[in-house]
Amino acid sequence: MTRIEALEQEWRATRAASAPALTPRECEVLRLVAKGMSDRAIAERLVLSEHTVHRHVANILAKLRCPSRSAAVAEALTNQLI
Repeated sequence: MTRIEALEQEWRATRAASAPALTPRECEVLRLVAKGMSDRAIAERLVLSEHTVHRHVANILAKLRCPSRSAAVAEALTNQLI
């Protein structure tokens, strides 16, 4: 393993360890976001109000410190959260 590979592995491990924990419901919502579903479609699928889904998405974005849904999906996949 090269020094760069070792540093990258260490960086990923540190980043994953510091990643905020998402609730099981937030993970479920994020998996559906990753499939490209809208808040309305997610609400229908999970039998929730659209407002509740919107709040889950807002919490996910805040916890992952991401500016967008796509950034949150990328971050979650990088850190193996979903």
